[in-house]
Amino acid sequence: MIVFGALLAVQNVSAANFNKTNSKTDLTFTQAQSLSFGSSLNNELYFPAGGSNKIPSVILLHSCAGINPKSKNDLIRWGRLLADNGFAVLTMDHLTSRGVKKNCGRGRPVGRDRLAKDVYSAAKFLGSIPAIDQTRIFALGFSLGAMTTGTVASARYYKRFGADAPKLRAVAGLYGGCYGSDRWLESDAEIPVLWLVGAQDTESLPDSCSGSVSTLESKGLITFHKYPNATHCWDCRTLNGYKKIAGNGNSVTYVYNAKVTKDSEQRVLNFLKSFD
Repeated sequence: MIVFGALLAVQNVSAANFNKTNSKTDLTFTQAQSLSFGSSLNNELYFPAGGSNKIPSVILLHSCAGINPKSKNDLIRWGRLLADNGFAVLTMDHLTSRGVKKNCGRGRPVGRDRLAKDVYSAAKFLGSIPAIDQTRIFALGFSLGAMTTGTVASARYYKRFGADAPKLRAVAGLYGGCYGSDRWLESDAEIPVLWLVGAQDTESLPDSCSGSVSTLESKGLITFHKYPNATHCWDCRTLNGYKKIAGNGNSVTYVYNAKVTKDSEQRVLNFLKSFD
């Protein structure tokens, strides 16, 4: 069991006071006692064992389904992988303290702007911690979390919501998608992006962000890879075989792929470590 040096927990926000028309409530971070990683994942920061000063950090962003019993272990696995490699890990939870269980489909109770602002608030808080390297704050997201990383990489979004926070050094997203005119993965991204997608993904269509990918490739700001045999949620062990109808009307079956999972883990680590 990896033990981390400190935990930063979010104060409760009244769910009764949160709705789509009152989404300006910021998450508030405070320092609490040390805990073993995985006992809770609600807006908590874990330091890697042996960490001292100038520690790089990763804000870990969940999917639209939030942090639940079926997704928790996969997030813990990613957190431990990052911690084993010297990163402090902030497990972002946009939903629980707001009384929201899921944030999927149209009319999300926690909208795109709010998701982005939460990440910038987390970056600002991380930047206030002396042990954290302010020049190496990253975000790693899955599905909607990946889409949120594409948003926070945007120069326009940073100017609107993050100007008082340290600029993220880079972001990485797994099986994210774009809707409308390349929404989410923005073509005005100003920091490096790692974007991993599955060719068999019928939920977040793998080519839906092609316009932004092409633009960012021309700027040298994106590392893009498409796995030919991967579905949505290829790293989700506990959701292997899960079936549903996605918001786009497509039939979806999640297939856990150990080989692709291992490769994507290594690509993420290589990407993040390239900024040492």
